[in-house]
Amino acid sequence: MSLAGLPGAASCPVCGAMPERVLYPLVRDPITAAVFQVVACASCGLAYTSPRPLDPEPFYPRSYRAFGPVVTRALTMFYRMRVRRWSRSQSRPGSLLEIGCGPGLMLQAFRERGWNVLGIERNQAVAERARSSLGLDIVSAPVASLPPDSRFDLILLFQVLEHLAEPLPLLRDCACRLAPGGRLLINVPNFASWQSRFAGPAWMHLDVPRHLIHFTPKTLGGTLERAGLRLAALRFDSPEHDPYGWVESAISRFGGRPNRLTRRLIGLDPLGPAAILSFAAGALLAFPAALLAGASWLARSGALMEATAVRVCDADAG
Repeated sequence: MSLAGLPGAASCPVCGAMPERVLYPLVRDPITAAVFQVVACASCGLAYTSPRPLDPEPFYPRSYRAFGPVVTRALTMFYRMRVRRWSRSQSRPGSLLEIGCGPGLMLQAFRERGWNVLGIERNQAVAERARSSLGLDIVSAPVASLPPDSRFDLILLFQVLEHLAEPLPLLRDCACRLAPGGRLLINVPNFASWQSRFAGPAWMHLDVPRHLIHFTPKTLGGTLERAGLRLAALRFDSPEHDPYGWVESAISRFGGRPNRLTRRLIGLDPLGPAAILSFAAGALLAFPAALLAGASWLARSGALMEATAVRVCDADAG
Protein backbone atom coordinates (compact mmCIF):
# COMPACT_ATOMS: atom_id res chain seq x y z
CA MET A 1 0.00 0.00 0.00
CA SER A 2 1.39 3.41 -1.00
CA LEU A 3 1.86 6.13 1.60
CA ALA A 4 2.40 9.00 -0.83
CA GLY A 5 0.79 12.13 0.53
CA LEU A 6 -0.64 10.48 3.65
CA PRO A 7 -1.02 13.21 6.33
CA GLY A 8 0.48 12.56 9.75
CA ALA A 9 2.82 9.76 8.65
CA ALA A 10 5.87 9.57 10.93
CA SER A 11 9.29 10.14 9.39
CA CYS A 12 12.02 7.52 9.62
CA PRO A 13 13.63 7.47 13.09
CA VAL A 14 17.06 6.77 11.59
CA CYS A 15 17.43 8.77 8.35
CA GLY A 16 14.50 11.18 8.62
CA ALA A 17 12.97 10.34 5.23
CA MET A 18 9.24 9.84 4.84
CA PRO A 19 7.76 6.33 4.59
CA GLU A 20 7.27 4.84 1.15
CA ARG A 21 4.63 2.22 1.82
CA VAL A 22 2.56 0.48 4.47
CA LEU A 23 3.79 -3.01 5.26
CA TYR A 24 1.00 -3.83 7.72
CA PRO A 25 -2.00 -1.48 7.63
CA LEU A 26 -3.53 -2.75 10.87
CA VAL A 27 -1.55 -4.10 13.81
CA ARG A 28 -3.33 -4.33 17.14
CA ASP A 29 -1.47 -3.79 20.41
CA PRO A 30 -1.89 -7.06 22.34
CA ILE A 31 -2.14 -5.16 25.64
CA THR A 32 -4.37 -2.12 24.94
CA ALA A 33 -5.98 -3.17 21.60
CA ALA A 34 -4.95 0.20 20.09
CA VAL A 35 -4.29 0.02 16.34
CA PHE A 36 -1.06 1.02 14.55
CA GLN A 37 0.66 0.54 11.22
CA VAL A 38 4.09 -0.76 10.29
CA VAL A 39 5.61 1.27 7.46
CA ALA A 40 8.85 1.18 5.45
CA CYS A 41 11.21 4.11 4.93
CA ALA A 42 11.55 5.28 1.33
CA SER A 43 15.29 5.91 1.72
CA CYS A 44 16.98 3.39 4.04
CA GLY A 45 14.25 0.71 4.01
CA LEU A 46 13.83 0.64 7.80
CA ALA A 47 10.50 -0.70 9.05
CA TYR A 48 8.95 1.18 11.95
CA THR A 49 5.71 1.73 13.85
CA SER A 50 3.45 4.62 12.88
CA PRO A 51 2.19 6.72 14.50
CA ARG A 52 4.62 6.87 17.40
CA PRO A 53 2.73 7.30 20.71
CA LEU A 54 3.11 10.77 22.19
CA ASP A 55 3.01 9.20 25.66
CA PRO A 56 4.40 5.65 25.83
CA GLU A 57 3.53 5.05 29.49
CA PRO A 58 -0.04 3.73 28.95
CA PHE A 59 1.43 0.95 26.80
CA TYR A 60 3.74 -0.28 29.58
CA PRO A 61 1.49 -1.68 32.34
CA ARG A 62 3.01 -2.45 35.71
CA SER A 63 2.84 -6.15 34.86
CA TYR A 64 4.86 -5.72 31.64
CA ARG A 65 7.63 -8.37 31.73
CA ALA A 66 6.60 -9.13 35.33
CA PHE A 67 6.62 -12.91 34.97
CA GLY A 68 6.02 -15.36 37.76
CA PRO A 69 8.78 -17.28 39.60
CA VAL A 70 8.83 -20.28 37.23
CA VAL A 71 9.32 -18.18 34.09
CA THR A 72 11.81 -15.93 35.88
CA ARG A 73 13.91 -18.92 36.94
CA ALA A 74 13.89 -20.24 33.37
CA LEU A 75 14.96 -16.87 31.96
CA THR A 76 17.67 -16.59 34.61
CA MET A 77 19.10 -19.95 33.51
CA PHE A 78 19.12 -18.93 29.84
CA TYR A 79 20.62 -15.52 30.62
CA ARG A 80 23.41 -17.11 32.62
CA MET A 81 24.21 -19.25 29.58
CA ARG A 82 24.47 -16.10 27.46
CA VAL A 83 26.67 -14.36 30.02
CA ARG A 84 28.96 -17.38 30.17
CA ARG A 85 29.39 -17.31 26.38
CA TRP A 86 29.94 -13.55 26.29
CA SER A 87 32.47 -13.72 29.12
CA ARG A 88 34.45 -16.47 27.38
CA SER A 89 35.02 -14.15 24.42
CA GLN A 90 37.07 -11.88 26.72
CA SER A 91 40.55 -12.84 27.87
CA ARG A 92 39.67 -11.63 31.37
CA PRO A 93 36.74 -9.97 33.16
CA GLY A 94 36.40 -6.26 32.42
CA SER A 95 33.92 -3.44 32.85
CA LEU A 96 30.29 -3.78 31.75
CA LEU A 97 27.51 -1.27 31.18
CA GLU A 98 24.02 -2.68 30.63
CA ILE A 99 21.44 -0.19 29.38
CA GLY A 100 17.88 -1.17 30.21
CA CYS A 101 18.99 -3.73 32.77
CA GLY A 102 15.54 -4.31 34.31
CA PRO A 103 15.76 -6.41 37.50
CA GLY A 104 19.49 -6.98 36.99
CA LEU A 105 19.56 -10.69 36.11
CA MET A 106 22.40 -10.31 33.60
CA LEU A 107 24.28 -7.77 35.72
CA GLN A 108 24.32 -10.21 38.60
CA ALA A 109 25.57 -13.04 36.36
CA PHE A 110 28.40 -10.85 35.04
CA ARG A 111 29.36 -9.73 38.55
CA GLU A 112 29.58 -13.35 39.70
CA ARG A 113 32.14 -13.86 36.93
CA GLY A 114 34.33 -11.06 38.22
CA TRP A 115 33.14 -8.16 36.05
CA ASN A 116 32.77 -4.60 37.29
CA VAL A 117 29.15 -3.85 36.41
CA LEU A 118 26.96 -0.79 36.09
CA GLY A 119 23.32 -0.79 35.02
CA ILE A 120 21.01 1.88 33.65
CA GLU A 121 17.26 1.40 34.15
CA ARG A 122 14.71 4.17 33.45
CA ASN A 123 12.08 2.61 35.70
CA GLN A 124 13.17 3.89 39.10
CA ALA A 125 11.06 1.40 41.05
CA VAL A 126 12.62 -1.56 39.20
CA ALA A 127 16.10 -0.08 39.65
CA GLU A 128 15.56 0.39 43.38
CA ARG A 129 14.38 -3.20 43.82
CA ALA A 130 17.50 -4.50 42.06
CA ARG A 131 19.74 -2.25 44.12
CA SER A 132 18.20 -3.29 47.43
CA SER A 133 17.75 -7.01 46.74
CA LEU A 134 20.95 -7.72 44.77
CA GLY A 135 23.23 -4.85 45.82
CA LEU A 136 23.82 -3.86 42.20
CA ASP A 137 25.04 -0.47 41.03
CA ILE A 138 22.12 0.80 38.93
CA VAL A 139 21.29 4.38 38.02
CA SER A 140 18.20 5.92 36.43
CA ALA A 141 20.02 8.41 34.22
CA PRO A 142 21.05 8.67 30.55
CA VAL A 143 24.41 7.43 29.30
CA ALA A 144 25.47 11.01 28.56
CA SER A 145 25.23 11.86 32.29
CA LEU A 146 27.91 9.33 33.30
CA PRO A 147 31.34 10.75 34.29
CA PRO A 148 33.23 11.88 31.16
CA ASP A 149 36.04 9.37 31.67
CA SER A 150 33.72 6.34 32.03
CA ARG A 151 34.74 3.66 29.54
CA PHE A 152 33.54 0.07 29.24
CA ASP A 153 34.91 -3.11 27.70
CA LEU A 154 31.37 -4.30 26.99
CA ILE A 155 28.12 -2.38 26.60
CA LEU A 156 24.92 -4.41 26.45
CA LEU A 157 21.61 -3.42 24.84
CA PHE A 158 19.48 -6.51 25.32
CA GLN A 159 16.04 -6.02 23.76
CA VAL A 160 16.26 -2.26 24.20
CA LEU A 161 17.04 -0.64 20.84
CA GLU A 162 13.71 -1.55 19.25
CA HIS A 163 11.90 0.45 21.96
CA LEU A 164 13.58 3.76 21.14
CA ALA A 165 11.99 6.49 19.04
CA GLU A 166 15.47 7.83 18.18
CA PRO A 167 18.18 5.13 18.40
CA LEU A 168 21.11 7.10 16.95
CA PRO A 169 21.83 9.38 19.94
CA LEU A 170 22.10 6.38 22.27
CA LEU A 171 24.25 4.40 19.82
CA ARG A 172 26.60 7.37 19.43
CA ASP A 173 26.84 7.73 23.21
CA CYS A 174 27.66 4.02 23.42
CA ALA A 175 30.37 4.36 20.76
CA CYS A 176 31.97 7.16 22.79
CA ARG A 177 31.87 5.07 25.97
CA LEU A 178 33.59 1.99 24.56
CA ALA A 179 37.12 1.38 25.80
CA PRO A 180 39.75 0.67 23.13
CA GLY A 181 38.87 -2.72 21.70
CA GLY A 182 35.51 -2.65 23.46
CA ARG A 183 32.35 -4.22 22.05
CA LEU A 184 28.70 -3.27 21.89
CA LEU A 185 26.26 -6.21 22.09
CA ILE A 186 22.75 -5.64 20.75
CA ASN A 187 19.85 -8.10 20.83
CA VAL A 188 16.73 -7.19 18.80
CA PRO A 189 13.89 -8.99 16.98
CA ASN A 190 14.63 -9.89 13.36
CA PHE A 191 11.92 -8.51 11.08
CA ALA A 192 13.33 -10.61 8.21
CA SER A 193 13.05 -13.87 10.17
CA TRP A 194 11.05 -16.93 9.19
CA GLN A 195 8.84 -16.36 12.20
CA SER A 196 8.07 -12.78 11.21
CA ARG A 197 7.24 -13.75 7.64
CA PHE A 198 5.00 -16.60 8.83
CA ALA A 199 2.99 -14.59 11.36
CA GLY A 200 2.92 -11.15 9.70
CA PRO A 201 1.03 -8.63 11.87
CA ALA A 202 0.32 -11.41 14.41
CA TRP A 203 4.05 -11.93 15.09
CA MET A 204 4.67 -11.94 18.82
CA HIS A 205 7.92 -9.95 18.58
CA LEU A 206 6.31 -7.17 16.53
CA ASP A 207 4.80 -5.95 19.83
CA VAL A 208 3.64 -2.51 18.67
CA PRO A 209 3.75 0.17 19.93
CA ARG A 210 6.38 -0.79 22.50
CA HIS A 211 8.58 -1.87 19.61
CA LEU A 212 8.97 1.26 17.53
CA ILE A 213 11.61 -0.05 15.12
CA HIS A 214 11.65 -3.42 13.35
CA PHE A 215 15.21 -4.20 12.30
CA THR A 216 16.50 -6.59 9.67
CA PRO A 217 20.19 -7.52 9.47
CA LYS A 218 20.61 -4.94 6.68
CA THR A 219 18.85 -2.05 8.41
CA LEU A 220 20.55 -2.79 11.74
CA GLY A 221 23.95 -2.68 10.03
CA GLY A 222 23.05 0.60 8.31
CA THR A 223 21.88 2.13 11.60
CA LEU A 224 25.14 1.16 13.32
CA GLU A 225 27.18 2.74 10.52
CA ARG A 226 25.37 6.04 10.98
CA ALA A 227 26.43 5.97 14.65
CA GLY A 228 30.13 5.39 13.91
CA LEU A 229 29.96 1.66 14.60
CA ARG A 230 30.65 -1.37 12.48
CA LEU A 231 28.80 -4.69 12.58
CA ALA A 232 31.44 -7.29 13.45
CA ALA A 233 29.32 -10.41 13.98
CA LEU A 234 25.70 -11.53 13.87
CA ARG A 235 24.05 -14.53 15.54
CA PHE A 236 20.47 -15.77 15.34
CA ASP A 237 20.09 -18.38 18.13
CA SER A 238 17.71 -17.49 20.96
CA PRO A 239 16.58 -20.58 22.91
CA GLU A 240 14.81 -18.51 25.57
CA HIS A 241 12.60 -16.56 23.14
CA ASP A 242 12.50 -18.13 19.67
CA PRO A 243 10.58 -21.42 20.26
CA TYR A 244 8.09 -19.64 22.49
CA GLY A 245 7.67 -16.99 19.78
CA TRP A 246 6.69 -19.67 17.26
CA VAL A 247 4.04 -21.02 19.65
CA GLU A 248 2.60 -17.63 20.58
CA SER A 249 2.66 -16.35 16.99
CA ALA A 250 0.90 -19.45 15.64
CA ILE A 251 -1.83 -19.21 18.28
CA SER A 252 -2.25 -15.48 17.59
CA ARG A 253 -2.44 -16.00 13.84
CA PHE A 254 -5.06 -18.72 13.96
CA GLY A 255 -6.70 -18.21 17.33
CA GLY A 256 -7.88 -14.62 17.47
CA ARG A 257 -6.65 -12.37 20.28
CA PRO A 258 -2.89 -11.70 20.01
CA ASN A 259 -0.38 -12.95 22.58
CA ARG A 260 -2.94 -14.77 24.71
CA LEU A 261 -0.30 -16.89 26.47
CA THR A 262 1.83 -13.88 27.38
CA ARG A 263 -1.19 -11.93 28.62
CA ARG A 264 -1.97 -14.78 30.99
CA LEU A 265 1.66 -15.15 32.13
CA ILE A 266 1.89 -11.47 33.13
CA GLY A 267 -1.51 -11.53 34.83
CA LEU A 268 -3.57 -9.47 32.37
CA ASP A 269 -6.09 -12.28 31.72
CA PRO A 270 -7.73 -14.70 34.16
CA LEU A 271 -7.22 -18.44 33.85
CA GLY A 272 -10.42 -19.06 31.90
CA PRO A 273 -11.37 -21.53 29.16
CA ALA A 274 -9.67 -19.50 26.40
CA ALA A 275 -6.38 -19.38 28.32
CA ILE A 276 -6.55 -23.11 29.11
CA LEU A 277 -7.15 -23.92 25.43
CA SER A 278 -4.20 -21.73 24.46
CA PHE A 279 -1.90 -23.49 26.92
CA ALA A 280 -3.07 -26.86 25.59
CA ALA A 281 -2.34 -25.72 22.03
CA GLY A 282 1.02 -24.45 23.19
CA ALA A 283 1.92 -27.84 24.62
CA LEU A 284 1.08 -29.50 21.29
CA LEU A 285 3.08 -26.93 19.34
CA ALA A 286 6.15 -26.93 21.59
CA PHE A 287 8.12 -29.66 19.81
CA PRO A 288 7.56 -28.45 16.21
CA ALA A 289 8.28 -24.92 17.42
CA ALA A 290 11.65 -26.04 18.77
CA LEU A 291 12.45 -27.76 15.46
CA LEU A 292 11.49 -24.66 13.46
CA ALA A 293 13.55 -22.44 15.74
CA GLY A 294 16.65 -24.62 15.34
CA ALA A 295 16.25 -24.76 11.57
CA SER A 296 15.87 -20.99 11.38
CA TRP A 297 19.10 -20.51 13.34
CA LEU A 298 20.99 -22.69 10.88
CA ALA A 299 19.48 -20.66 8.03
CA ARG A 300 20.45 -17.39 9.79
CA SER A 301 16.79 -16.43 9.93
CA GLY A 302 16.06 -16.69 13.64
CA ALA A 303 13.38 -14.55 15.26
CA LEU A 304 15.96 -12.58 17.23
CA MET A 305 19.45 -11.50 16.28
CA GLU A 306 22.47 -10.71 18.39
CA ALA A 307 24.82 -8.15 16.86
CA THR A 308 28.36 -7.45 17.97
CA ALA A 309 29.51 -3.95 16.99
CA VAL A 310 32.81 -2.12 17.37
CA ARG A 311 33.80 1.47 16.79
CA VAL A 312 34.81 2.17 13.20
CA CYS A 313 38.21 3.49 14.30
CA ASP A 314 38.91 0.31 16.30
CA ALA A 315 37.83 -1.89 13.39
CA ASP A 316 40.08 0.02 10.97
CA ALA A 317 43.00 -0.23 13.39
CA GLY A 318 42.47 -4.00 13.65
